[in-house]
Amino acid sequence: MASLYPQSTQTLLDKASALSGAGFDIIYDQNLPIASSVRLAGREGRERHEIILRLPSDENNYLIAWQAAFVLHQYQMPETERANLRPEPSVLAGVKSDLLALHPSIPIAQREAFTEHVLGGILTQLRSVPIGMLIDIALHRDYPELHATQQQSLTHQVVEHIACLQMTTDLFPKTLLRANQVMNAAQALMVAELFEMPGIFEPYKTVGMEAAATLLLEACLHQVFDETLDRELIDTWARYLGIEDWYRWA
Repeated sequence: MASLYPQSTQTLLDKASALSGAGFDIIYDQNLPIASSVRLAGREGRERHEIILRLPSDENNYLIAWQAAFVLHQYQMPETERANLRPEPSVLAGVKSDLLALHPSIPIAQREAFTEHVLGGILTQLRSVPIGMLIDIALHRDYPELHATQQQSLTHQVVEHIACLQMTTDLFPKTLLRANQVMNAAQALMVAELFEMPGIFEPYKTVGMEAAATLLLEACLHQVFDETLDRELIDTWARYLGIEDWYRWA
């Protein structure tokens, strides 16, 4: 029976299934806050991996390939590399205090949830963006068949994230805000270079983020996809961003 997907996407699904010992189900959820996500088999009683997509689209051929590559990467990693990134409460207490000082109108009962949401978002970004870019770079190199849908998907992501430049230090502490913006800038620079689209990076270049974004992108370009040590890459990014003491590995 013919595959529903381009050969490249199907190849990645097959490789990930063979290595992990579990197949894939595709699920749609229009309320998904991001373009795609994956739930791994073996967790919460699942027998198969579940790739969740927001809406039917040609772009999904790339998103499915990306999630299959992510699963493949997870199972290729040594067990020690699968440790979770945990917030470091003693350090983040000061960041939370600075954040709440900028939002005095938030009711006391909602302050903890607010700070957890904001700081959790930054740490999730740190955990996911460098590894995500590593996957994007590997797919661009190895699967030219996916270039058109990859460009479409990544361009949409960059356009969605550009709103971060509208945020100011009146709303968020400087280190937190810069970490978010520079991580988004690194992704935009990657897209600009992969697809020769310098204009897409221009908003970040205009505000002086080119040097910082280049450092983060270079850290990904110097990695080998099949041999990457996630913790090392994430720690490198954290040092560049000045948030290396905001978390621990557990």
